Amino acid sequence: MDFFQKVSQQLFELENSDTVNELIILGEKFTSVDNNGSEGEQAAPSGVLGTFFNRDRGWNPKFLVCVQRLLHFTYRTKFEPIPKDPAGPSPMNFGTLFRDNPLNSIESAINHPDCFCSDIGWGCMIRTGQALLGNALQRRSQRSRDASENRDDTQIINWFEDRYSAPFSLHNFVKEGLRLSHKLPGEWFGPSATSRSIQSLVNAFPECGISKCLISTDSADVYEDDIDPVFAQDSQSTVLLLLGVKLGLDNVNSRYWDDVRHILRSRQSVGIAGGRPGSSLYFFGYQNEYLFYLDPHTSQLDLASLYSSQEKYESVHSNRFNKIHFSELDPSMLIGVLLEGSDDWETWKLEVSQSQIIQVSPTRPEEYCLDDDGLVSESEGDDELGEIRDSTLGDEYVDVAPAGQQADLSYNEDEFQDVQCKNQKILIVGDHDSTAPDTEVERVLVGQETIPLIISREAQQSTTSTL
Repeated sequence: MDFFQKVSQQLFELENSDTVNELIILGEKFTSVDNNGSEGEQAAPSGVLGTFFNRDRGWNPKFLVCVQRLLHFTYRTKFEPIPKDPAGPSPMNFGTLFRDNPLNSIESAINHPDCFCSDIGWGCMIRTGQALLGNALQRRSQRSRDASENRDDTQIINWFEDRYSAPFSLHNFVKEGLRLSHKLPGEWFGPSATSRSIQSLVNAFPECGISKCLISTDSADVYEDDIDPVFAQDSQSTVLLLLGVKLGLDNVNSRYWDDVRHILRSRQSVGIAGGRPGSSLYFFGYQNEYLFYLDPHTSQLDLASLYSSQEKYESVHSNRFNKIHFSELDPSMLIGVLLEGSDDWETWKLEVSQSQIIQVSPTRPEEYCLDDDGLVSESEGDDELGEIRDSTLGDEYVDVAPAGQQADLSYNEDEFQDVQCKNQKILIVGDHDSTAPDTEVERVLVGQETIPLIISREAQQSTTSTL
């Protein structure tokens, strides 16, 4: 690493002033240390520069080693071209030009004018999804009881290279995003589209060691009748759960802070992808009221273009991390849970039995079923989602028409209509065409009274009595 890069990293690395509260990383716990390095002290460095590069920042050294082990995926440039869709966004924009090396952008524009050669500005949710999946695979490899199945980081990293032939590449996330969620190349993914792509890619590549990937795009409801058959067939199976939740409207309701901490404190946790609308982060731990995260919004050269294993390793491992207070979090999150064997499954069920976010039930409600892709959809007998309905599901739910179907309202994927529900749950988002198969119902955990909705005049006339 050159001198100026080292200086830049040292200037912006996070310092720890909390000497009381323990540090948590995906189920691992570390005691905090003070700024004098009371734990794990090293020999004093010599010289001014030695002191600068090795100065103590108040972190437990074992904690920093654990952070360094995490896989961290970021924006990439000059990768194998991804053709643009005629109806999709343009590969060239000012944001990309100024956030990347201008020479890279110009070269890509000349050689591949109708292709994406960088995911700057649109790929951050995919990158945090890769981090969630990559760290699950790394956990699986490290804990494998069969020595013949152990894999080093090199093989796992190769699976995420930026090329179509790599099973978990950005390219294949985009391909599956188009097929399953109607996401065109260059469009920003949300948690739902990301989880669908992960599920499809994992289930199509059993060599990764994950037996089954199950997702919920609208809640953290988990059903035993979906998971028990997997462990009945093989008690040592590995199941990856991806649970999409929205824990409030504008930010995470404080009543769920402890539950989020409990999720990250679990040894089954493989992190949370989320952050802010249009800006996703990978959360891997916490200290008191602050969540630690890895930020994908840094540009690097195409991973596949790096020649040595060491270069690739350093490219996806970093001791650079940051933190954010719970009050600043966006409430949309994708929770990752890795269950390694039936004993793990039974232990985790007990751990979440009191959770206000995750609910394990014996059987999936009759009105919901799994389609051929393993996605949750409503039964055919239900009303279409494009219509506004009076909702009285236990007097705790309110159904709201997809924002794109309301008169004179603009709509973007992964934006939510500002509706507050009585106790728990529902905002609806979907594709521009609400009759499309990926129209989603997102359940939102909030705690306020229902407020009037902005709806079309025709809908108002037909639903005045019920609203």
